[in-house]
Amino acid sequence: MKKLILFTLISLFAVSFTANAQNTYGEPEKIVVNKNDLTPSQIAKIESDAKIAQLEKKLETYGNWVGVGGEIGSAVKEGLNAVVDVADKFGNTNVGRFTLIMVAWKVIGKDAVRIVLGLLFILIFTIFTFRSYRQNFTTRKISLKSNGLKFWLPKEYTLVEPETYDGYQFVKFLYLLMIMGSFGITYAIMFA
Repeated sequence: MKKLILFTLISLFAVSFTANAQNTYGEPEKIVVNKNDLTPSQIAKIESDAKIAQLEKKLETYGNWVGVGGEIGSAVKEGLNAVVDVADKFGNTNVGRFTLIMVAWKVIGKDAVRIVLGLLFILIFTIFTFRSYRQNFTTRKISLKSNGLKFWLPKEYTLVEPETYDGYQFVKFLYLLMIMGSFGITYAIMFA
């Protein structure tokens, strides 16, 4: 406990000396004067000097920023030029082309496969659905007799009417729902 008290007293003693130390850094000494004690020309001069000092400080700061910005811009430009040159040389080699293809596949490969699979699904489903619909719900011409290689002879056809039954219109509606569902599934394959 005695050591703590002694340490505290020594610290306070050291701080009191540093607080009373004279200005040794070359800064001008300040004098505080009431504004009422100065003439208007002195006040104007002091205010203009303060504004000029403030502007000079801003200009110095902005100048430093411009210098740093120019240096950063030059460094970025040189770095990007180096990257472009190296990438161009690398891209013209067989290994570079393969690498570019692999990078492109990594970036868009999954999406490209999904889009191709979605389009393939909708194409196959639509073809089978429309063929089934045409066979079951439209009037068709069926050839009764084939003439073989004698294509100039007239062929005999018969018309086949679709069968009507209870729920005939409901089945047509189900085909419509199947097509709409296939578009939903295709969307899910491609974009989900």
